[in-house]
Formats: sequence, structure tokens, C-alpha cells
Amino acid sequence: MLKMPTIKTIFFISLLLSLLLVSCSDSAAPVYQGSEIEILKASVTHELEKEFERHDYSLDELDHGVPPLILQTMPRDLSQISSSSRKKEVFFKSLLPMILLANNEIHRERKQIIEFKQILEKGGKLNDDQLHRLNSLATRYKVESANLTSKQALSELLLRIDIIPPALALAQAANESAWGTSRFSQQANNLFGEWTFIKGAGIVPEGRPEGATYEVRRFENVYESIRSYLRNLNTHFAYKEMRQIRAEARAAGNKLKASELAEGLFRYSIRGEEYVRDLQSLIRSNRLTRFANVGLKSRG
Repeated sequence: MLKMPTIKTIFFISLLLSLLLVSCSDSAAPVYQGSEIEILKASVTHELEKEFERHDYSLDELDHGVPPLILQTMPRDLSQISSSSRKKEVFFKSLLPMILLANNEIHRERKQIIEFKQILEKGGKLNDDQLHRLNSLATRYKVESANLTSKQALSELLLRIDIIPPALALAQAANESAWGTSRFSQQANNLFGEWTFIKGAGIVPEGRPEGATYEVRRFENVYESIRSYLRNLNTHFAYKEMRQIRAEARAAGNKLKASELAEGLFRYSIRGEEYVRDLQSLIRSNRLTRFANVGLKSRG
């Protein structure tokens, strides 16, 4: 186990607490215009694979897009699958549609902020509905300003409201949930181990210190866990370096690269740079960048 000086240990514990605490009010239906979203309730792997087959869903044939599927739960028998390649394929096929749905939602939010910015730059004013939407997004992405229509506030919103490359989300999900087999992912639909202090809103982790009150947050479905994770990366101060790397890529007109953004996540784990290297290795060894330009299936 990595040993740290006392002061650094205390700082990391404080940081970890703030990272793992998330709002339980962050819930909304997917905003998506395309093929009808379907919630899959398959509880075991072979049932889920049949559902994928029914949707003609193969990771090797994504030219026509990914079907918009939401998993109610991860398959209960994932840990029993002896074939590593099969387990990984099921894991990636399960999460990719939900990551794309969540990114689609963020993309629409970002587009709205850009539209508001363009109106204001041309000397126009936002109407009441637009101002209400602006306030809602500022609240969701934790941007505080006396004047949300200011250039500075809008720039901060654009810094935060942006997508996470699927490759990075998949790598972190695999790392944090042990490929969907962890207790929290299985019992609470929680892929990333997020905490809550609302009694009964989660499950009590084994080995929780006496007197501690936190629980591991329970999500309604796997999609909600992914949405919460993306919001966490886009709002928490610990990941400002990642957001800056992303903003610089945008400003230069470059595509977002998962391995580059991973460089800004050294505070995600006590392992620091070693954790970043693990993510980059997962991205590389599983060829996750092949999903960089994949989209959701359109209607029809």
C-alpha cells in the first residue's frame, strides 16, 4: 500500500470525501432524438447477449450507430464468466450506449450555451425561458456568478459543459467496478463508488469505520450512475486540469483524445500518476479509441 505523510493523507481523505459525495437530485430522462430508447432488464449475461443480437448490435459493425439501450442492472453472473474476452465485450457493449446517451445530453446543453453566447455577443438579450435555462445549467454545473450572462460566466460554463470521450469513460468504469463485478456495481448500479450521507439512499460498505455515516449511493439504473460520473468530472475542482486539457484541445480545433484527458485525472485516485498510466493502458490494450467517432442510431 502506498504510504503518505500524515498531512498529505489528511488532505487526500478530505478530497476523497468531496469527490465521492454527489447530489441525489441529479436525475432526468435521457434527452435524445433518434431510435426509441429501450431499457433492458436482462439479469444474466446470456439474456443480455440475446437482447444485443435482437438489436443487431456488434462492436465490429457500428457504421450505422449504436442502439440506444439502458441497462436496469449489470448482469449478475459477470464474475462467473471465465472468458476474459467475452466478459470485456459484454461490458463494453453494455456501457457504450449509455455513455453516448449521456454525452448526447451534454452536447445539447453545450449547444444551448453557445447559442446564448452568440445572442449576447450580437447585442441581443435572452428571453425569460432562456434565462431560466441558463440558471438551471449554472446550478447543475456549479457555476456561481452575479451575472450569468457575462463573458466570464459563459466561458466557465463552456469549460464545464462538454463531453467525455467514450474511451476514457469505459476505461474508468472498468477500473473502478472491476469490469462490472464489484459489490457496488452489482447491488447499487454504482460503477464509480460514489458516496451519499443520506441514510438509506445507498448500501453500507463493508469495513466502514465505527461512527461513520456514509453509504455507497444506490442508482435507479446503470445510466444514472454514468450521468453522475460525467457530471462529477465536469464540476469537481479536483478535475480542473482535465477540463483545461479538454478546453485547450477545443481551442486548437483538435479532437478530444482520451489518453490526453486522462493526464488530468491524477487526483481521482490516491495512486496518482500510476492510476493515470493504468487508464492509458486500458485504453490502449482494449483499443477503446475505436469508439471515438461512434454515434447513436438514428430513427428509422
